[in-house]
Amino acid sequence: MKHKTLSLSFLLALVAMASAEDKNPPSAEVMKRGQAVYSRTCIACHQPTGLGIAPVFPPLAGSEWVAMSPSIPVRNILHGMTGPVSVKGTVYNGMMPPVAGLTDGDIADVVTYVRNSFGNTGPAVTEDDVKAIKAKYADRKTPWTAEEFQKDSK
Repeated sequence: MKHKTLSLSFLLALVAMASAEDKNPPSAEVMKRGQAVYSRTCIACHQPTGLGIAPVFPPLAGSEWVAMSPSIPVRNILHGMTGPVSVKGTVYNGMMPPVAGLTDGDIADVVTYVRNSFGNTGPAVTEDDVKAIKAKYADRKTPWTAEEFQKDSK
């Protein structure tokens, strides 16, 4: 019986290690760069805590939108978002303009930072991820709506 217990413990440890590796945690340097981008481009609306300012600016802390595909926050930064959106059960109906002046690296870093701050957890987003998302939606000229994001969450 002791042998089976050891084997089961070993298998559970391997599964836990594999799960931790799959999460692709961001480096301290990426988080530092992301925080710097957040501080100069996002903080006025979404606040230092990521809690936003109800009922105008939605929270990023614990937001179901932040937890979805990284494509959503990347497209939100690139093109903006307009119209009603429900975040954590509260409806916000405003306009987030596109964020100008960010490099692909800046976008990757700030999305990674937000997805790993304010109680959120998510894999790191890379500059290559941002480039691929930009290429996929290169023809987009208008802000997104929540409904569009829900239909095309990848």
